[in-house]
Amino acid sequence: MMREKTIEKIIKEFIAKEMTLDPATLTRETNLVNDLNADSMSIVNIVTAIESRFKITFPDDSKIQYDGYTVQFLIDGATSGLKEKSPRLTARRKKKQEKLEK
Repeated sequence: MMREKTIEKIIKEFIAKEMTLDPATLTRETNLVNDLNADSMSIVNIVTAIESRFKITFPDDSKIQYDGYTVQFLIDGATSGLKEKSPRLTARRKKKQEKLEK
């Protein structure tokens, strides 16, 4: 699985691109709404970019208030989505290997 530091870097780059700012200015505590004045469309764009990049879906239990979106929240959501995806990939690889061995 991808390291959390790598996930953090990618997420900060998506936020920086959407909000047109330097990713180095972002911390894990940065709140997209309160600190960056992100609107709902910006948040949707960022979450969609994260889901597309990592080929995940944020878990349903990750739905929060509009002003609850922080860099840390997005890192946690991506990490959680990757953990859920990981066992399925392992099972698929195992089946593929078994087919090759036959």
